[in-house]
Amino acid sequence: MGTFLLAFAVVSALILAIHVALSAGIIANMAAEKVAHGDRGLMAGTRAEVIVAVRDEAATLPLLLESLCAQTRGDVLFLIVDDRSGDGTGALLDEFCSTVGDRARVIHNMRAPAGLTGKQAALDLAFGRAKGDVLLFTDGDCVVPPTWADEMLAHFRDPCVGVVLGRIELPESAGFLRRFQAFEQPLLNQYNFGSVGIGMPTGCFGNNMAIRARAVKEVGGFHALGYSVTEDAMLLDAVCRRGGWKVRTCTSDRGAAATRAQVSWKAYIDQHTRWNAGALFSPGLVTRVSFIFVVLFYLVGSLVVLPLGFLDWRVPVLSMNSFLSIGLLAVLGGLYPGKHRARYYLRFLPYLFFFGVFYSYITVRALVRRPFDWKGTTLRP
Repeated sequence: MGTFLLAFAVVSALILAIHVALSAGIIANMAAEKVAHGDRGLMAGTRAEVIVAVRDEAATLPLLLESLCAQTRGDVLFLIVDDRSGDGTGALLDEFCSTVGDRARVIHNMRAPAGLTGKQAALDLAFGRAKGDVLLFTDGDCVVPPTWADEMLAHFRDPCVGVVLGRIELPESAGFLRRFQAFEQPLLNQYNFGSVGIGMPTGCFGNNMAIRARAVKEVGGFHALGYSVTEDAMLLDAVCRRGGWKVRTCTSDRGAAATRAQVSWKAYIDQHTRWNAGALFSPGLVTRVSFIFVVLFYLVGSLVVLPLGFLDWRVPVLSMNSFLSIGLLAVLGGLYPGKHRARYYLRFLPYLFFFGVFYSYITVRALVRRPFDWKGTTLRP
């Protein structure tokens, strides 16, 4: 028991040190945001283009299109891929293009993907036809503020920056599942932000990111990178590791994308199984090793060894370090502009505990390669 406790204590200290470093990275991001705002906008002659891949999203698409039309930058282009939709998505996009004029284009794709996921293949179609020097990405179920493009593009005045990651927010609504997602998904993004802040980006969410077209071209798009159920994280890893481009974060609420919560536990579990599978089996060594060590070995392990607390009181004390570590990032998440801090911190402790238990379950589910549904297709990690 003594040897086990010593090893557990060493790992606990290392995990805490990692989260302290990530917290320092988040604080560094907040400071860098002020510098970016000192000189906003792209260099003269640099074109920006929004790319969205959608499939059967006629119900949510109108709100996104409305928010794109409301952008304060009047020179942003729009390129949307209608990927084999069977509802009214295509008609909506055609109408949008006729309203916006030459700024918007739609690609109606009817070809099934070969060797890639549907979204990867759809985005590759867009990469081949894009006109922008900087490409901004979001999803068909998101809404972006009018200042979104301005805020994201401000970071590209540094010619070494190849990728910018933006905040993800979910509006709160009735029910535990929806309220928890409003707390949890921005917390997951804290790991992405923190790793960027310390110069070791490990992941991202593709519903709010921007990337230089040149960086995408250098890595050959998804046809060169291969299959992945988390295509955005794979692209980020390739651009950083192979291309040597820098990554920045946009922490302002003026650049935050609002997405929709999953409405059922099945959809929610499938979504997180996909995300965790992407990290567990990531081609990026840093992403894969850090996720396995922090989440699989330590977070899951901390819960597994809790029954040993009946033999020694120090076991549950060391196990609680996992919640303390995650809590550091969660505390900082409540400090972002636009957050309702009183409501956020009121639910902090119960949601943090549920986060640890739920994420342990999902990680094991991904590890044993349980299938999940995504975009109408059943996939396996």
